[in-house]
Amino acid sequence: MKSPFGLVPRSLLCLGIPLVITLHAPLALAAANCGVFSSTLNFGNYDVLDPVPTDSTTNILILCIRNPPPGIETVSYTLSLSAGTGSFAARTMTNGPETLTYNLYANASRSSAAVWGDGSAGTVTVGGSLQPLTGQNPIRLASHTIYGRIPAQQDVAVGTYSANVILTMDY
Repeated sequence: MKSPFGLVPRSLLCLGIPLVITLHAPLALAAANCGVFSSTLNFGNYDVLDPVPTDSTTNILILCIRNPPPGIETVSYTLSLSAGTGSFAARTMTNGPETLTYNLYANASRSSAAVWGDGSAGTVTVGGSLQPLTGQNPIRLASHTIYGRIPAQQDVAVGTYSANVILTMDY
């Protein structure tokens, strides 16, 4: 079907970016056991003629259990994301030789000052301190959102585009 301007609308399915998770714990904090859980960031369909960027989000859940001795100690952490394919300035998803530019952000405004990375090349990391849920409870929980964006009107072929990004938690 042609548009009134003689252009053939094209859309493509972007299945998204699965996050490969790694954990780093220094020996001094061996009394805390932490896990990070995340689902794939799925952009859905992308229309190359749409003048609006395609946005999506996924959540990261952090669960830490602080082993005895009980107390009110916190578990501090930092989350970083690899560039994946491409660079922090322009991450790319691929479909064979085709590439589709996207990026990942630490805030909903998706500003260039909040590109989520490893702290290099102008990127930011996300961190926090986990407090016990109640009193002497050893369980600590936190969640963070990854905000993704595919810039509008990239002239790419129809197909399934994907990339891998490594999520690292240091605690």
